[in-house]
Amino acid sequence: MKRTVGILAAAALVGGLVAQPAAAQLHGNAVYPAMPGTGVTVAGDFAVTMNDDAKVLGETAYFAGGRVTLGLPMFSVWAGAGYVPIGVEGVDKEITFGGGAGFHVLNAPLMPVSVSLQAGVGYLSETDGSTMIVPAGALVVLNVPTPGISLKPWIMPGIRWVRYSPDVGDSNSDIGFGASGGIMLGLPMGLGVHATLDWMTIGDPSAKPLYLSVGLFYKIGVPGLGM
Repeated sequence: MKRTVGILAAAALVGGLVAQPAAAQLHGNAVYPAMPGTGVTVAGDFAVTMNDDAKVLGETAYFAGGRVTLGLPMFSVWAGAGYVPIGVEGVDKEITFGGGAGFHVLNAPLMPVSVSLQAGVGYLSETDGSTMIVPAGALVVLNVPTPGISLKPWIMPGIRWVRYSPDVGDSNSDIGFGASGGIMLGLPMGLGVHATLDWMTIGDPSAKPLYLSVGLFYKIGVPGLGM
């Protein structure tokens, strides 16, 4: 009897996590890259579920959090945290943590395109278990020549590996395809805005959650990093 209950509980948790905002690196938010560019960038994000596969218990859910990115000439790293799911009655809100790194294989100040190899990890602990996601892919950034501002459309397709670890029963892993893409608009004095869409397909039967994330960022020049 205990074994049957354990199996049912594990199955319910796995199914629930697929339906909840578990696709994004900071769960409930879009998968963001470690963008090229030297200096320190502080960003605040607000995200919303955009389709039924991303909703939590059939309800629209929201994410609020922040990230800090350190950019060096050859690579960048970021770390962040957020609060999810916001706006869903009867579901505990939890803190999700994540980070990522990018190695810039093609990146120069006057080049119209930057290319990076990206990887990251995100983690969410809940009352009945935990979920970890590891996205990896290639980032392509267009450096649009615009006087006085910085305009950077970008796209990052790749794979998403998700592991569900319930407190009762065995862990379950899935691997799928995902892509995030958006635009960063940098204004004078380091302030800027960003918007991103994130989509993936994972699991059997396949779930295809879609998220929209928007926010503000502030870029700080650091002497000695080439800015």
